Amino acid sequence: MPQNPGIDRRAIDKFVKDIAKEFERASRKHPIRMPVSAEASAQGGGWNSGATIESSPYLALLLMWLDAHAQQHPAHYVDVTQFVEEQGLPAQDASVLAFQLEQRGLVTIARNLAGTPDVHLTDDGRVAVHRLKELQQDHAARHRYAAEAFLRWLYTAAHDQKPVSPVGFFTVPAAYYAGDGITGDELHQAVARLNHAGLVVGINTDPPTVAITPDGIECILSGGTVSDYLNRPRAGDSYTINNSQGFVAGRENRVVQNNTFGLDTTALRDFAAVVQQFAPTFGMEPTRQAELIHDAEVLGEETAAQNPEPSRVRATYHRVLSGLSAITTATARPHHSDPSR
Repeated sequence: MPQNPGIDRRAIDKFVKDIAKEFERASRKHPIRMPVSAEASAQGGGWNSGATIESSPYLALLLMWLDAHAQQHPAHYVDVTQFVEEQGLPAQDASVLAFQLEQRGLVTIARNLAGTPDVHLTDDGRVAVHRLKELQQDHAARHRYAAEAFLRWLYTAAHDQKPVSPVGFFTVPAAYYAGDGITGDELHQAVARLNHAGLVVGINTDPPTVAITPDGIECILSGGTVSDYLNRPRAGDSYTINNSQGFVAGRENRVVQNNTFGLDTTALRDFAAVVQQFAPTFGMEPTRQAELIHDAEVLGEETAAQNPEPSRVRATYHRVLSGLSAITTATARPHHSDPSR
């Protein structure tokens, strides 16, 4: 992806590093205060039994807290209400957190008349704590998580692609991984990776801000991870078409550019014209051939507009690619109207 000449990347790097450290220090003195019921929406998704403990901030923090108590009083049940009070959470969250851990088999709950959620770590719970401590030292895992969590936070905070300060990420529970806070340097690395991949773009404002790109939105909506999106199969993304060799699917060659100056419609318009010209030589079924030619015509019209609409251009472009992807390797066959020739 071409770099935007209006972006001072050094300024963004310095801003993220310096300010993130300030937020990091502030978050240690004044921890986040968000109800468990709102935690999922703040991270862009709901809690479910299949979610990992390390990516669920309050559950991971609670496990580490229970482990600390267990080391002092191994046989005692602990009232989770103490934890939610320390975190500044609503009292009703104590039962919710206890039930979530119980569903995973990580604690047992003492049902008593007092009604307080008194819990005790199970053997599986102690294993989970050991795993969290290992993950806290896994730099690659922390980096992957930071990129995932930041992109989801950015989508939730500004899916309209409005630039926002990246340090706002530190105000949500997602800024914790495996019960440990994401550092300023880790946020800096995550933003740099996402920017390099074209999923976010830095804006040279004062102070610098970051906006999610169309590719970043597609990554979130795909339901997969950042790595899944970046490593998705690329076959059929670029094409070489000529009279003698026919149609050949090759490696990716993006003709849609995501930057602040809009779309490079010239390459797209040329691509649409080539598809229209050679579609009859691909040996496709008549219905599919007609659909491909129609989509190529629409792409040509969209890119010829005075102010092309990026979403419509992208959608039409991908329909053309989908039609071409049905052909892995085809030899051009000239069609003659006179069968006797």
